[in-house]
Amino acid sequence: MLRIYALQPFVAADNSIIAAGVPSEDSSAASNFFQPVACTLAGTSLTISACTLESTTDSLDNASAQYGAYFYTSGGQRIGAFAEFDAFSLPPSPTSTTWAAIAAAQQGTI
Repeated sequence: MLRIYALQPFVAADNSIIAAGVPSEDSSAASNFFQPVACTLAGTSLTISACTLESTTDSLDNASAQYGAYFYTSGGQRIGAFAEFDAFSLPPSPTSTTWAAIAAAQQGTI
């Protein structure tokens, strides 16, 4: 499973409040804020389900807020960060994107 955490709290452009979570080794998810994203492994191919996240760069109070994405076992033990997505910002457009495009945006190539 992939867990996506807001690393800092922020108010999204639509006025929704995004609470910060803390990626931890705690096998229980109690009292922590993250978005779970299902993953499927077939042979050597990993498929990550679609998810919806609020953009960070147009936040009403914290435009430097970032997300972190981490893989966890089904038992809740953290495996590690998802490639370079241990800290990333998310622009408001395009409204639908890919992990590759998000990575490129972090490097300023989009």
